[in-house]
Amino acid sequence: MSLALQIEQEAQINQDQLCKLYSFKEEKARYRKSYIDWDKIKRANQKIKPIRQKSFFLSDKAGKLLSVIIAKLLRGERVFLNHKYISTFTLVERRQNIRIIEELADILDISYHNSITHNGKKYRYSYEFSYKQQNLGNTACVENSVATFMSQQNDSLYIDKENKNIEDIDLGSNFLQNSENKKLKEISNSETIKFPKTPLKHKKRLPNQRKKATNAEVKAKIIRFNQYKAPENLAYHYPLNKEDCAKLQSKSGREFILNTMNEILLDMSKRVDRTFCSKAQFISYFAKCLAGEKRDAVKTAKDNFYIKANKTIEELKEIVVTQEIEQYLNKTEQEAITNRTDETQLKARVANKFLPLTAYNFLKNLNFIRKISNVLEIHLLNSVSFTPSEEIRLLWEVQSIGGYSEINKIKFII
Repeated sequence: MSLALQIEQEAQINQDQLCKLYSFKEEKARYRKSYIDWDKIKRANQKIKPIRQKSFFLSDKAGKLLSVIIAKLLRGERVFLNHKYISTFTLVERRQNIRIIEELADILDISYHNSITHNGKKYRYSYEFSYKQQNLGNTACVENSVATFMSQQNDSLYIDKENKNIEDIDLGSNFLQNSENKKLKEISNSETIKFPKTPLKHKKRLPNQRKKATNAEVKAKIIRFNQYKAPENLAYHYPLNKEDCAKLQSKSGREFILNTMNEILLDMSKRVDRTFCSKAQFISYFAKCLAGEKRDAVKTAKDNFYIKANKTIEELKEIVVTQEIEQYLNKTEQEAITNRTDETQLKARVANKFLPLTAYNFLKNLNFIRKISNVLEIHLLNSVSFTPSEEIRLLWEVQSIGGYSEINKIKFII
């Protein structure tokens, strides 16, 4: 008798828990990711003397786990969850997941499987969650807790233990029986029954359109370029324009300027024998060459940058002469800063205001300068040709210097 009484008491406690479970269930909480606000469900692993009143009830993470399990059970599925899946919404490790699962021991039947196969799928190290089977007294029927709720979800299921005994309450629903009896009466009273000739067709939900193309669709897509009539070599694409320079900078990730790219392309066209069927193919190839280029993009970012292999002997000689002229003129301007006289100031004005070649020839052949009254005598080693406009410009520069401000005439003496 003591065993039967104990079973009856446990069934009454579990049934009380289930009734609370359904009474606090919200209608909106029918989806997998919805949080079911069951704040008053007692946890199974309570401490003897809990520190806080909150320790009596399910934790937030246990409530989230319960909502996922109930959603799957309502769809008629067998629920197998492993720790990796549970941690996606509990955000804790294996040991804490075990404590969370233990909170649901009074609400669900929980069993652990090292390996189990269901519907051809193998589950490893998983927990199986199922409905809590309640044996009411000595009755042989076993009621399904969630199924009972689905048939009686519009009724209040909270049981007041002080006023009623759980054995006296009929938890079964006679809704289906009453509806069947009502249908039979209507059929017997009616003489003819009209059925629809064509069955009703339910609208099928259209599948979601795929935003990203599949691999087969990508391979089937044909990209057509503006191809040349005949394959062209590297020299055909020289010189590059500003649009080509912007594309190459973007694809290569190197900040070479247009002049540097043209010099590199011209040098490669003399050494590399490569042909291209389209401009896009050339851009793709040359961008890879620039990405591996060893020259520094900052040091080569000059308009006068050149590669010696691209120049002839005559052009190289001209470049050398130009460099010598620039060095000489820079040196003349620097002397005007360190040794400030009327003569050095005039030389610096000529080096800065006149064309480099004209200024170089004048300064190289200049012997000395002498001021006589309002005339400035310029003694030269060799004759230097000046245009009339250049002679006027030279007089202006002479007059702009403090010591030569009274000069109104320049006399060249060879």
